[in-house]
Amino acid sequence: MSEFQFSPGAWPKIAIVAGEASGDTLGASLIDEIKLLYPNAEFWGVAGPKMQSYGARTIEPLETLSVGGIVEVLKHLPELLRLRKRLVKSCLHARPDLFIGIDAPDFNIGLARRLKARGIKTMHYVSPSIWAWRPERIKKIKAAIDHILLLLPFEKEIYDQAGVASTYVGHPLADQMAVQINVPNVREVLNLPAVGEVVAILPGSRQREVAALAELFIDTALVLAERFPKITFLVPFVSRETRLIFEQTMWRKGAQELNWRLMFGHSHEAMVAADAVLLASGTAALEAMLAKKPTVVAYRLSNLTYKLVKRKYLLPYVSLPNIITKRFVIPEFLQDEATVENLAQSMSNYLLDKSLRQQVEQAFTDLHVGMRCNAGAKAAAAVYKMLGNR
Repeated sequence: MSEFQFSPGAWPKIAIVAGEASGDTLGASLIDEIKLLYPNAEFWGVAGPKMQSYGARTIEPLETLSVGGIVEVLKHLPELLRLRKRLVKSCLHARPDLFIGIDAPDFNIGLARRLKARGIKTMHYVSPSIWAWRPERIKKIKAAIDHILLLLPFEKEIYDQAGVASTYVGHPLADQMAVQINVPNVREVLNLPAVGEVVAILPGSRQREVAALAELFIDTALVLAERFPKITFLVPFVSRETRLIFEQTMWRKGAQELNWRLMFGHSHEAMVAADAVLLASGTAALEAMLAKKPTVVAYRLSNLTYKLVKRKYLLPYVSLPNIITKRFVIPEFLQDEATVENLAQSMSNYLLDKSLRQQVEQAFTDLHVGMRCNAGAKAAAAVYKMLGNR
C-alpha cells in the first residue's frame, strides 16, 4: 500500500495507529467525532475495518500489530521495528498536524517519542496498565506524549501527580451500549430456541489467543453440553483466520455435533443473548460487563511470558470489571488454573443460579451508568484543544 498522501486541502492531517480490534472500535468513534469538528480532517496510519469505514486509510493491516505477550512480541520484533521505521519516515515526510496512537503502548509510545522529537504533536488513547504493572513506564509516557486520553476514572489522579496532561473520557462502548437491553428481542433476531441455556464463547481476537484457548474452551463446552443437553453456544470471531483455528480444533476434539453458532462479528449480540459468557481476558470482558452478563475469564500465555509478567504485576486481578470494582466480581482463571473443571464449574454456577446472575447484572448496571461519559466527543474535544481552529 502507498505511504501517507494527505490531500492538499486536508486539515487537520492526522496520523493514527491502532493496535488491535478494540483499538479499531475506539479509533472509529474518535474519527467520527473529530470529523464533526473538522470536516476536512484526513487520517492515515494503521487502521482496522471500522476506522476505515469512517475514512481512515491504512498502510498496513491492523493484524500486524495484534501481537500479545513478551515472548510473542520478540518473535515478531523485526517486522514490528520495520513497520515503526516506515511509519516514522512517512510521518516526517507528510508532517501530520497530530499523531494519535491507540493502545499498543510499547509500539505507539516508542513511535510517538521519535515524532515528538521532530516537532510533531502526539496524543495517546488508552493508558497502559501502569497501575497494574511496570509503573516506571509513566516516565517514558511523559517524554513521548503531549496528551493522553484515559478510559478509567482512577487513572486521572496518577497522571496529574506525574505532571502528564490527560483527559478522562470514559469508554465509547459504555455510550454505545444501552443500559437496559431487551434480551428476548435479540434472541429472536438470532433465531435462538425458546428453550435451553445460551452461552457466548469468545476465545480472543488474536490468532495466538485462539490457538492457546480453543481446546480449553471446546472441552469446557463438551462438559456443559453433558450437564445442559439443550444448551446453545454462540461463538463470534473477528477474522476468518481465528474462526479456522477454532473450527479445526472443534473437529479434532469431535465436538462438531454440539449446537454451535459460529459468527463473524456480532460479539455484542452474542453476549446480550447469552445467559453467561466465557471469554479470553481483554476488552471483551468490559463489553460483557456492559452487556450485564455473568462472565468467566480465562487466559494462557507462554510459560516464560507468564513468569515475567507475574513477577511485576501489582494487582490480584486482570479483568477490567474486577479492576474497576477492586474486587473479584467475576471469576478469573489464568495459566495453570485455567482448567476445564474450573471453567465448567463456574459457568454451571451461573447457569443454575438465577439469583447469582441477577446480582452480577445489578452490579454491572451500576458500573455502566457511571461510565457513560460521551467518550468519543470528549476525546475529540481534547484533540480540538490541542489543534485549535483555523
